[in-house]
This record gives sequence, C-alpha cells and structure tokens, in this order.
Amino acid sequence: MLEVTLTYPTPDGSREIRIDGEKTTFGRGSEADYRFADDGLSRLHATVYRDGERVWIVDENSSNGTFVNGQRVAGAGTPIRNGDTIRIGHQTNLNVRTADKFEPPPPFVSPPVHAENITQSTPTSGLSVLPVALIAGAFLIVSLSAVFIGYTVISSGKTEVVQNTNDDYDVDDDKPVKEPKTTPTPKSGTPGLLSSTPGNTGPITDSPQGNDAPPATDILKGRKYLDLSDAEKRQYLSERAMKIAQIIGNNTSDAIPPGALDKIKSFADAYAKRIGVKPLGGCRFGDNLQATYERASKNAPFIVKAFNEKGTDPRIGLYLAMIESEHCVCLQSPTGPLGMFQFTFATAKLHFEPSEGVVKGASPPKGDVRCEPEPAARAAASYMKALTGRYGTGPASVPLAIGSYNSGEGGLSSNLVKALESNAGLPRDFWTLIANGDKLSKQFQSENFKYVPKFFAAAIIGENPQDFGLKLQPLSTYSK
Repeated sequence: MLEVTLTYPTPDGSREIRIDGEKTTFGRGSEADYRFADDGLSRLHATVYRDGERVWIVDENSSNGTFVNGQRVAGAGTPIRNGDTIRIGHQTNLNVRTADKFEPPPPFVSPPVHAENITQSTPTSGLSVLPVALIAGAFLIVSLSAVFIGYTVISSGKTEVVQNTNDDYDVDDDKPVKEPKTTPTPKSGTPGLLSSTPGNTGPITDSPQGNDAPPATDILKGRKYLDLSDAEKRQYLSERAMKIAQIIGNNTSDAIPPGALDKIKSFADAYAKRIGVKPLGGCRFGDNLQATYERASKNAPFIVKAFNEKGTDPRIGLYLAMIESEHCVCLQSPTGPLGMFQFTFATAKLHFEPSEGVVKGASPPKGDVRCEPEPAARAAASYMKALTGRYGTGPASVPLAIGSYNSGEGGLSSNLVKALESNAGLPRDFWTLIANGDKLSKQFQSENFKYVPKFFAAAIIGENPQDFGLKLQPLSTYSK
C-alpha cells in the first residue's frame, strides 16, 4: 500500500501529515482538518482526496489559489506525486513524499516438537496401537453412514439446490458469475419487455430504500404519460422525482420546489414526445426515444458495476451519461470533451487508470480510451465519488455534486457562495441556487439551471419506461 505524507517546516523542525483517509482539508478556519498561521489562507482553502493509490488536490475557491510545483491547481483538481511541492497561502509549502509501505508476511510458526521424540525412539507397544485402531474404526463407521445417507437421498429422487443470491459474484469472490446478457426478469412480464400491468413503478418503488408514498399508478390508471392532463403530469412527476431524490439522497429529501418541477416537466414532455420520432440511425441527440434508451441499456451493465464498486448509486451514472451524450460512446462536443461522459483531457487524466490512454486532441471516430464504455464508466464513478465526497451524500448535497459535474467544482462553488450570501439562513443545496438564479452568473442560468432538472427527467423515464411507452426494463436493472 502507498504511504502518502506531506511535510512542512516549523521552528521546531519538520512536521508530517499522513494522508490516510479519503479527504483531508487545509485552511485557517475551524472547519479545516489542518490549520496554519498564514494570513493568505482562506478558512477552507484546499482539500486532498485519496482513492486507493490515486491522490489529488482541489482548490476550495480560495482567495489566493492553490499551486502544485508553481502551477495553479485545475478546476477538477491536480494529481500529486512524490517530490511535488504544494503551496497554499502566502508562505505555506507542503512537500509530497510517497513510498510503498512494506508489510512483512506473518512469521512461520512451526508446530511444537517434543524433545523426547527427537532424542529417543521407543518401541511400539500394544497399548500405543489401541488408540489408532479405535480412531480407524470410528472413521469407517462415519464413512459408511455418509454413503448410506447419500444413497437414500439419490434414490428418493429429491435434490436440494442452494441458490447464490449475489448478482455479481460467486461464492469464490475472485470468480465472476457468468450471467446472461439479458437483464433480470421483472417481477411480472417477459425479460426485456414491459409487463402488462399499467403504471409499473419499476425498481424505485420496490427498492429497499423506497418510501411509503402512494404509487403513481393511481394517477395513470392504465394510461401513458402523454395521455395525462397537465395537472396530472405535474402530480406524476412530483411523486417520481421525489422517489429518485430519496434514492440518491440516502432515503430522505426535502420537497422539490415548484420552479424546479416546472423545469423537470419541460424536459420530460420533450423526451416523451420523441416516442413517435422516426429513428435517425447512427448515434445522435434527438433520436427516437425507444432507440435512445435501448442504447443506454447496452451501456448500463458497465455503469452499474462501476458505480456500485465505488459505493455510489448507479442511477447517477446512468442518467449523467444520458444528458451528457445520450449514451453515444464516442460523442465529441465542439469545445473538446469526448466520450459517453464527456471528459475533458485534464479531468480524464485524473480519473482514468491507467491514464496513458487519454490522448490530447483525440477525436472520433477512433477517439481514445474515453470512447471505451467500460473504462469511461469506471472513470465517471471515480469522478462522482470525488464530487460527492466534496459536497456530501445527503439529500441536499447529491444534486450539488451532479450539478458540479457540468460546471466544474470551481464554477459551482462560486455560484453557491453567491447564492448563500444573498440571504442569511438559506440551505446549502442545488434548489437554493435555482431560487436565487437572478443573482448568479449568466452561464449558470443558461446551463446549470437546466442540468439537474434534465437529469431528473431522464431518470424518471429510465426508471419507469413503460409509463412512457418504452418496451424496456428500468435501466438500473440491466446488469451482467
């Protein structure tokens, strides 16, 4: 295991900071894990994140910035390696030292040997043979009993089967279970198709994290979403959005404000109308809704596995990819981000492992490792774990992490500060930003206002596909 230490000089000699946890903060305020007497530091100045042997530092929107080897830390963070120098404040320098921790194997302990057994040999007597004979006889009786029991079970024609309920791994954790490519069969209906039950609520209702709210089935009454009145659509979306917010927010969530629900509805309506669009062919935005979500179902197993391994709800990854690229694996935006999750070069270098496959200037059709679904899913899971580590995993914080995926942590942080300072007592959540949009940047109003509501709209459809006329299972059920 890699040992990571930051050393810094003091009047009494060099001091060390061990980076063992996932998150270590620095600054001059009480909220920082390590505080320094440096008037150039912000209260919460910078954070070092660690995921296994990957370590990087993020500037927390500080006044004077954070630098690694004289270069300002990137918005998505900068990796730190052995020999690097981190500068925070006016005069605080932290030197990075890394080393492989040597863990010696446990010592071999030989069984005890009695001295008399070495120095002398005693002829075997009849008394010493007797215990051996008794043990052999007992073993023979047990063996005969086992044979008799086995014969009885086989002759009765009954076999007991023990089912492995782990979807991902066999009893031997190192041997993945070979499962069919199709998704698990829903509780009713045919694999890969919808059940005939109107208003299926998908895995969200049946989730162990679910709540006791009445199902949206009562609103649908056998109809599809597009058949509902405007008021019924709002009620349906309000219930389904709340369930998704509770799932990604660890069982609880405050009410989603009306302004945000308006935006969710506008995206849900636009998606739903695409059920009648003629398939465009290839891979592009605005395609037929069935074709779009079928494409997502093919990427879902990689995403579900990668996000589960990072302890992050896989629905976050499934619908980030939907709004970033509509699951086109080698899509490139005009500004350069590439792949299903639209990674910039700098962020990709930080979260793809190994990072050598990330090529500056890569573009379709070949692209680089960002165009490969499995590595891209793992990198996106790593990035989202870092973001949720920064903003928190609570009901108010997860939408912040999702919003920051689009804006970059620095952009979201500065806008969050503006919103919170506009009125004392505001909660620290994404909906606060929406409520205070007039005080925020034009970029935030034009892009980030749409991002989280669009995520919710995509998730509502993907987790309740038959309500929108799709012949698919909920995306989160597609796994290897």
